[in-house]
Amino acid sequence: MKQEADKYIAAFQRVGAIYEESMIVLGEYARVKDWALLKEKILRENLLKKGSSAWIDNILRIVKLRFSVDSGSLPDSKHVSKLILCDIPKFSKIQALYQYVCHSDPLVDRVITGLVEPILMRYRASRLTKRIYFEFLDKEAESHPELKSWSPTVYTTWQRKFFAFLGHSGIMEKAPSVEIRKPVIRVEPFTFFLYGLIGRGSSGLEVINSPLWKRYFMNEEDVEHVLKM
Repeated sequence: MKQEADKYIAAFQRVGAIYEESMIVLGEYARVKDWALLKEKILRENLLKKGSSAWIDNILRIVKLRFSVDSGSLPDSKHVSKLILCDIPKFSKIQALYQYVCHSDPLVDRVITGLVEPILMRYRASRLTKRIYFEFLDKEAESHPELKSWSPTVYTTWQRKFFAFLGHSGIMEKAPSVEIRKPVIRVEPFTFFLYGLIGRGSSGLEVINSPLWKRYFMNEEDVEHVLKM
């Protein structure tokens, strides 16, 4: 029987990656260190620049769930919020947040590692058309019947949010292009997760074989090359 955590849900189609909002929320969390106080401050000062308090509540809920991880591979919200305050390029921060988006949503992670990663590891650059994407999802529905309960609107909206997520993550070129390319992973996010793995007592082999690198489209040789630099 499929575990509840492994089921595919459609929540991603409501907000997508929300990188900009996540950086604002995490930056403030690094200062106040309390989710309840953070919510009060964001609502009081309208730091997210949203007109609806219900929408702000929704974003805060998703960010808290996305970054309050209990994982052997990802640093917790305290550490990632400190990274957000560091004087590093904005895209380095986005590449770090990308891991949490994948980790928090089983379907996002599956499409990245089951569809996008094999394409980019083989070709480095290719086209990810809607037809290729929907064919993959139809195949996934064979083992995940919950996908068959999605309405056509949800199915299409999820695809648009996912393609936008690829674009904001530096994997897909700006729309209307559907060209995907293997991105260059910046040193700051790589080091952030490397030290996180080491801090959790991972062995050298466990570090090299961590599923984190698969999401970055890196094979064992790629990781070993970076570690030797």
